[in-house]
Amino acid sequence: MQPPIILVADDEPINRSLIQRRLERAGYRILTAENGSEAVEKTLAAMPDLVILDVMMPVMDGLEACRRLKDDETTRDIPVIFLSARDETEVKVSGLSLGANDYISKPFKAEELLARVDVAMRLKHERDGLRASAEEARAHAEIAQERAVTDALTGLLNRYGLQRALSREHAEARRYERPLACLMIDLDNFKKINDSYGHSAGDTALQQVATILTEAVRRSDMVFRYGGEEFLALLPETDLEGAAALAEKIRAAASSRLFGDGEHVFKLTLSVGAANLYGTESGNDMIARADLALYHAKEQGRNRVARAEVKA
Repeated sequence: MQPPIILVADDEPINRSLIQRRLERAGYRILTAENGSEAVEKTLAAMPDLVILDVMMPVMDGLEACRRLKDDETTRDIPVIFLSARDETEVKVSGLSLGANDYISKPFKAEELLARVDVAMRLKHERDGLRASAEEARAHAEIAQERAVTDALTGLLNRYGLQRALSREHAEARRYERPLACLMIDLDNFKKINDSYGHSAGDTALQQVATILTEAVRRSDMVFRYGGEEFLALLPETDLEGAAALAEKIRAAASSRLFGDGEHVFKLTLSVGAANLYGTESGNDMIARADLALYHAKEQGRNRVARAEVKA
């Protein structure tokens, strides 16, 4: 493990040398700067674990250097300790109000400096640990949320994911008067596939249908596993004609290929119901009409596309 890096900024060479030697003996790696401007530049370049600033320095004093470090998002969380011969209360308050962690008055004892440095480094380590834990928890939460709306078998969004997307797309369609359509897709005679070849072959077929759907739709479209052997495609900026054309493309793609794996290969067809958002109906009303159109496609012999009717 690399030793922690401390940047020491002081315009007095003797002070810099004294602090550097003492901190290096304590196991720290030391960078030095002669003024506040150089301290800011080196901090941005090296991202040390701690910055020790003399208050009174040429070119740029320690207070201004601290202000710039705390104003910069990349260096804001680096702890700062002021070291100064100025012991006035207002100077200390100014330094601490800028975000410094500590203020040590000169002359100082080496033991006091080390103790203050150790405290600052320990607090930084604890804060970094808390931040890492928070980021890890956030990542786990995002994964859990993604799993909650994702179908484990096909990798498509599930019905929970559909409700979120449907609410958003329905609002967009209404606000901007844009068309919105959907397709309800069902595998024909799927129970026979499971009964004849087993559920593993059926799962493979579901995954293959998911691939057909995701390859057929546009990037702006969304595909969901609605449940069992049913899928749904949500099609923003699409009217009923466009939805029916896409449905036919999907149906033809499925009917022209074989499904299953190397051990069990079989034909499989799809029936599709297409509907577009009409009048003041809700997104779920549109889906219900697509589902009814799917039922009609099944009644008419399967392996076909049916368009939803609009009630007068």
